[in-house]
Amino acid sequence: MKKLQMIFVLLLASAMILTACGQAEEPSTVSEEGKLRVAMVLPGLKTDEAFNQYTYEGMMRAAEDFTLETAYVEEVAQDEQIEVIRQFAQQGYNIIIGQGGQFGEALMTVAKEFPDQHFVFSVATDTGGVPNLTAATVSYSHAGYIAGVMACHTTQTNKVAMITGEWYDPHRQMEASFKKGIESCGKDIEVTSVATGSWSDVNKAREASLALIADGYDVLMPCLDAAYVGVLTAAQDSENVRIVGSVIDMAPVAPDVVVGSALFNWNELGYQEAAGNLVDGGVHILGMAENGISYVTNDLLSAEGKAAVEEAVAGLKSGELGIAP
Repeated sequence: MKKLQMIFVLLLASAMILTACGQAEEPSTVSEEGKLRVAMVLPGLKTDEAFNQYTYEGMMRAAEDFTLETAYVEEVAQDEQIEVIRQFAQQGYNIIIGQGGQFGEALMTVAKEFPDQHFVFSVATDTGGVPNLTAATVSYSHAGYIAGVMACHTTQTNKVAMITGEWYDPHRQMEASFKKGIESCGKDIEVTSVATGSWSDVNKAREASLALIADGYDVLMPCLDAAYVGVLTAAQDSENVRIVGSVIDMAPVAPDVVVGSALFNWNELGYQEAAGNLVDGGVHILGMAENGISYVTNDLLSAEGKAAVEEAVAGLKSGELGIAP
């Protein structure tokens, strides 16, 4: 709360002298009502029951707690990013959040044009050295490790796969920690990873899953948006295949195949970004200890597996496992 108040005071003072790129004076960075103004740019729909929705809902939770003025644009295409972000900056929004790894270049471009406003590159760890751009994400490393522990205590064929949409740095970090988690149970397990090229295409995810299953992989870990349903249906239509969920709790959709899930608390990330708690030009990764990652286990996971997960969670929170957020 103190950080939010400090940002507010600084922005109020700077509003009197704000100019950008040699243009005429920009709109005041504080609304007439004196509220901090926060805008969020989304790559998908705010009703997708996944990343876009939960980060948006986090912003709205912060709006209630701190009486923010908020705005958003959804389904922003690659060629629209700079213009949409620039328009929010021109309208005087104090904090502008690009919600997704695809917004990096656009955010860096516009942040340089408006040095007295704050920008957040969400689900990222790179600020590009731009002082008024903050990078923030949940810990893909912590999520990957927990998912790996679940997978190693589940597989019978000793073949496990991760399925994602595209490879951004956080997903590579997740992949690396997933492998470390799998190694934790001491079994010789083959691990592979597949990117389908789409976060939302259910058919592509299903086809990739069926190909892996045909090759003997009996535990699949999807890190996808809406496309995860294709992975679940492929498992349900096959014999002795199990799912380790990520991002959300996947058991309500397919309780007959999901052994547990590593949960991404996107709501908390959106909340912290909009509240101004992460706006300092640095990099913030919310792990187990910061409520960025949590987990759930189901009856399909053995008692030994559940105990191993609990031990891993304690080690991640304390730092004893050496898996950085």
